Amino acid sequence: MPVFAVTGNLCSGKSKVTSRLKKKGAVIFDADGQVHKYYKNRNSAVFKKVAAAFPSAVVGGKISCKELGEIVFSNRNKLKQLQRLVHPQAIKDLNKWIKAAKKRKRVYVAEVPLLFEARLQSLFDGLILVSSKEKVLIPRIVKSFSITRNEAKKRLALFLPVKKKAKKVDFIINNNSSLMALNKSIDILWEFLKEFKK
Repeated sequence: MPVFAVTGNLCSGKSKVTSRLKKKGAVIFDADGQVHKYYKNRNSAVFKKVAAAFPSAVVGGKISCKELGEIVFSNRNKLKQLQRLVHPQAIKDLNKWIKAAKKRKRVYVAEVPLLFEARLQSLFDGLILVSSKEKVLIPRIVKSFSITRNEAKKRLALFLPVKKKAKKVDFIINNNSSLMALNKSIDILWEFLKEFKK
């Protein structure tokens, strides 16, 4: 079966989209969630590599996403270093999931925040972008990460602009207003995805 990717910038609403799709029957792969599992498992190769490279991010025997974020999101080179340590294993697990999904008749959707930045778009049969305007995103990022507006803007600047992403996808969900409006868009998306099951 076809496998789809959901992507978008920080706090655009990707997880809300995949959560609602899951309730409707989609099988979801959460790339960020997978990475967080590595960070909690002291025996994982990723944990050992990240802990060695960023020892101050280890708090209470686990890698703190908050501490790690403060390190890498203020330095593009350190962000790239982290990605080199984490992405190979994450991509390996994603490929394994995609391979299994191809053999089954369900709707399969992977939430991949860095889809274009990591150049993973060719792995999927369809690409979905959750898009929000910067004036909407900044307050969400400030609230979610407890950082300043300037820090939020710096984090956004590390990723490919949403306008460039929009030119590369098959379906766009605009998340600039209410949850009700977002849910209506997701319902339309679901009907679109179901067509590929037939």
